Amino acid sequence: MADTTKSALELLEQLQTEREELDALISGLEKRLGIAPQPRVSEKRTASSPRDAVSPDSISVGFFHRLSQPKAAEKLLRMNPGQPLSTHEIIDAFRKSGMNVNPKNAVTVLYTALKRNPEMFERVAKKKWGLTEWYGSNRKRRERDESSSSTDESE
Repeated sequence: MADTTKSALELLEQLQTEREELDALISGLEKRLGIAPQPRVSEKRTASSPRDAVSPDSISVGFFHRLSQPKAAEKLLRMNPGQPLSTHEIIDAFRKSGMNVNPKNAVTVLYTALKRNPEMFERVAKKKWGLTEWYGSNRKRRERDESSSSTDESE
């Protein structure tokens, strides 16, 4: 039994070393191709549906304690890599955690806060938000192209 455990531990160490090497190779190739890094299999959500891990029921009271709305939204989105959430879904999670959210203008306040942070958040569908890093560097390139074309037009 001890030999089996020892050989299993040795195998585990070997596989972990290989994984680190492969992760470095994959990261380098993604960088060279200019694509956003994909989450590792072990980091991917195991829930049966994309909304299972994001539901307000899965958020505990105090989960966003002392965080601003943008920081709390970032934390929530990082829980589910690659899964954009609607403004209403984010607010529901905030309320579940006990965060003080004004019922009259909560959607407007959150929408504005996320819209003012384009380096962190990207609107990917009607009122759905994702992290900018999930969508590669096209946004920065597009904004740079737009600013240079508007400069060219004014000259």
